[in-house]
Amino acid sequence: MAEIALNKTKARQALLEMAQEWDKQGKTQHAIESYEAIIEADSESKEAGQSGERLLEIAKRFDQEGKKNSAYYLYHKLAQGRAGSHDRI
Repeated sequence: MAEIALNKTKARQALLEMAQEWDKQGKTQHAIESYEAIIEADSESKEAGQSGERLLEIAKRFDQEGKKNSAYYLYHKLAQGRAGSHDRI
């Protein structure tokens, strides 16, 4: 049982690293979907907390870039606790 939990943690960590790399490369939609998948998998995990922080950073960036609708959409999902649902921005 402990081995399964460890594997799930490693999988979330790997997905988080992948999402961060996609964000650095400008593949924002892929990054958002990955962050959301982490939150959906275990909203109480450390990786989910980090994913929520990154989604908030992306929303702020969208807002600064004038992408108000996309920023609002992410802010709204985060506020409603629905960051794990895979809707497109």
